[in-house]
Amino acid sequence: MKLKPIISAVSILGFISPNISVAKEFTTSVSISGLVQVEAQFNQDYDGTDTSDFVVDEVDLVIEAKVHKFAKAKIGFIYEEDGTPLEIDEAFLTLGNAPLNLTVGQMYVPFGDFSSHMISDPLTLELAEAREKAAQVNFEAGLVNGSVYIFNGTTQEDAQDKIDHYGANIGFSRDSENISYDLGLHYISDLGDSDGVTDVLPDDFTNYIDAIGTHINLNIGAISLYAEYLTALDRFNVNQLSFNGKGAKPQAWNVELGYSFKMAAKDMTIALGYQGTEDALAMGLPETRYLVAGSMEIYDNTTLSIEYNHSEDYKQSEAGTDKEVDNFTFQIAVAF
Repeated sequence: MKLKPIISAVSILGFISPNISVAKEFTTSVSISGLVQVEAQFNQDYDGTDTSDFVVDEVDLVIEAKVHKFAKAKIGFIYEEDGTPLEIDEAFLTLGNAPLNLTVGQMYVPFGDFSSHMISDPLTLELAEAREKAAQVNFEAGLVNGSVYIFNGTTQEDAQDKIDHYGANIGFSRDSENISYDLGLHYISDLGDSDGVTDVLPDDFTNYIDAIGTHINLNIGAISLYAEYLTALDRFNVNQLSFNGKGAKPQAWNVELGYSFKMAAKDMTIALGYQGTEDALAMGLPETRYLVAGSMEIYDNTTLSIEYNHSEDYKQSEAGTDKEVDNFTFQIAVAF
């Protein structure tokens, strides 16, 4: 993208200096990337209704600017049809560099990993992903990395509007030609502030529920294994989030096995997945899900993917439907 004419026009309006050297420095420090995903979806629900449609599943636009070796900023826009209107997804700045830096702004805090070969989001993400306005310190030391963060969450204990949520994670990773791994441990002081749980809590929710998680991503040659488990450490108040007559203690897991290879000089991946939850009926999540998916690079930065998933609801004795559904998704994604 040619930014010099744009910068010159903005300079005329007086927003930035028209100095050529400033313009050159600005253009070399800004990068723009994005993603467009379009899907054909064939879905069932537990009432036995079949639906199908073409969907603009996700549009991402990310602008990153490095203005100094110790200062950079990122702005990300997102649109998801029937899910998220066009909005600012992330907006944060980072001060410092490896091995220690500070990130402040709107971001997804590092509780959970959510790696997946699939088109659909893993149930771990549906339960635990949390976008917050936070301050986060990140560190690296050899094979070890991690972060600690604080934020003012949506949930408020004793109606106190203050920064009293926090979390931390630590990881161990190695990347080599034949084998790579990423092992992580995660903690957050309130699972109730995750995007999936907050939506079903009453407005007067006050008690915080700690949660932990762990994941391992392992690649050995052409074979990849993703495994993740997340759980609340205590039960919610039965009057605020219940399951089967008790306070819910939500949990979720995901296990995937993938195999990558080339066909006609194109990268391809096939994968199998097993996902599940406990005490997550209120969030609209299934009890178990089985998946198979395949993806193929059809052009540079252009991928065709197919997914079939079979989901099983909670039992009727647990207030579920005890029914099963099958869903098919065909997706074309272009990244730039």
